[in-house]
Amino acid sequence: MNVSLELHAVVVSSDPSVLDSMSACLGQLGIPAMFHARSEVIEILAKQKMDAFFVDQDLDPDFSVIQRVRASSSSRNAVTFAIVPRSGRGRLPVGGANFVIEKPVSHEHLNRSLQAAYGLMLKERRRYTRYALRCEATLEDSTRHKFQASTTNISQTGLSLECSAPLIAGENVSLNFRLPHSPTMCNFRGQVIWAAGNGKAGLAFTHMGARDRELLTEWIDGEFLREWHPLIPEGVAEKFMYAAR
Repeated sequence: MNVSLELHAVVVSSDPSVLDSMSACLGQLGIPAMFHARSEVIEILAKQKMDAFFVDQDLDPDFSVIQRVRASSSSRNAVTFAIVPRSGRGRLPVGGANFVIEKPVSHEHLNRSLQAAYGLMLKERRRYTRYALRCEATLEDSTRHKFQASTTNISQTGLSLECSAPLIAGENVSLNFRLPHSPTMCNFRGQVIWAAGNGKAGLAFTHMGARDRELLTEWIDGEFLREWHPLIPEGVAEKFMYAAR
C-alpha cells in the first residue's frame, strides 16, 4: 500500500489488553498503530501529521497528549480517543475527546467507535491532501496587473503554481482557471504564503463564491474517492460517503 494512502494512529498506553485490542481492531481497518510513551508524542507532533490518537488515562492522567494534539499545527484536527477506567468516566479532559473508550476495552464498542471515526479521519485527510493539477490560469496581483500562470497542485485550502509575476509573501491575488472537465471558469482569491525565486509560489484561499467552492469540492471528492475507495474496508465505504459531506 502507498504509505501516503494510509491512515496512521498513535496509541499512548502501557496496558497489554489495550494494546492487543487496538492492534486487532485498527488492523481490521488497515490502520497501522504506533505505540508510544507520552513523552515521545511531542516529537511525533513536530515531525508528522497523524490521523488519530488513543490516550490511556492510566498513563496520562490529565490527557496532556490530547491537549498537545489540539495545540499542534499539524495534527490539531486529528480524531482523539480518551481511554478511561470504567469508574473514571466523569473525569474527562478539558474540552473533551472525540470519543471515549472504557476499560476493560470491549472489542464490539471499540469497533463501533472506530467505524464512526473512520469517516472523520478520511474527511480531514481529504481536506488537507493536495492533488496534482496542471491548469493554465490568469493571475491578477495586488497592483491589478495580470500574468499567465500554471497551477501545479491544489487542495480545499490552497494551491501551488508557477508564474512569472514577482509575487511576495503576504500579497493578496486573484486567480482564474478551469478545473479539468469543467466548462466553467472559476475565480479564487488567495494570499501568497510562500514565493520562491524560480517563479513558484503557494497560495492559501481567502475567498471563493459558493458555485466555485462547490465545483472545487466536487472535483476534489472525485479525485479523493478515486484513490481511496479501493482502500476503504468493506462495510464502511457508505458510512464515509455520508460523513464526508
